[in-house]
Amino acid sequence: MANIAIKIKSTGQILEVEAGKLEIKNNDWLLVETPQCKEVAVAVAADRLKEERDENHELKSADVEIIRKLNEKDIDLHRQLKKTAQELIPECQKKIEFHKLPMELLDAELSFDEKKLTFYFTADGRVDFRSLVSDLASTFKKLIRLQQVGVRDEARFIGGCGRCGQVLCCRRFLKGDLDSITLDMAQIQGLAAMGSNRVTGSCGKLMCCLSYELSEYQEAIKKLPKIGEKIKTKNGPGTVISQNVLQKKVLTELDDGSKLEVEC
Repeated sequence: MANIAIKIKSTGQILEVEAGKLEIKNNDWLLVETPQCKEVAVAVAADRLKEERDENHELKSADVEIIRKLNEKDIDLHRQLKKTAQELIPECQKKIEFHKLPMELLDAELSFDEKKLTFYFTADGRVDFRSLVSDLASTFKKLIRLQQVGVRDEARFIGGCGRCGQVLCCRRFLKGDLDSITLDMAQIQGLAAMGSNRVTGSCGKLMCCLSYELSEYQEAIKKLPKIGEKIKTKNGPGTVISQNVLQKKVLTELDDGSKLEVEC
């Protein structure tokens, strides 16, 4: 049986599980069963497992079983459960204030079978919320999970507009599967030299869209002479000092110190 990588939506855990006879593609939404409850997961790229292997997770891959891909009825139920969970946020907020905890509540989510209730929050550091969990479990009669999230997830929960004028990608279509974005991606696309404020998003981190055209840039760069490479030009030999990937040109410095742009 083929194995795939999935991300448990409520916890963010990335696991390798058996797909069985299902044909599953990246970003497919799935209904999975864990020892605690039935909940929603999303299929992710296999290379996401590499960064997870050395971490200690409380949930083992063998404990998770894929039931099916989400159908239209499942999606409607998932949306209804989302609304129900969000209606519980004010009560949770009151209890956070009662326990005087330095937490900012962002969102809530019910598991597919309504056994588990997850509240998402941000905080400057670690928070001892054991008393809060007991209080919430007593009030809602469910398994309670408090999930601390980072600034990328905070932007996804709150929403907003990016510098492109569109609703944030993480809010609109990324489905909560936020891949690792690196400065190398900006450098490959010639954007790093423009300054950090041009490549950071509303969350203060590198923009997720830096990954969208990365593979096309990487393929185009292979067809250009490398920086530092000696090439022949119509005005004589020159050394490549920069690349214009989009226009398929390189800037060379000739032996006499003059510069010449060459189309490749």
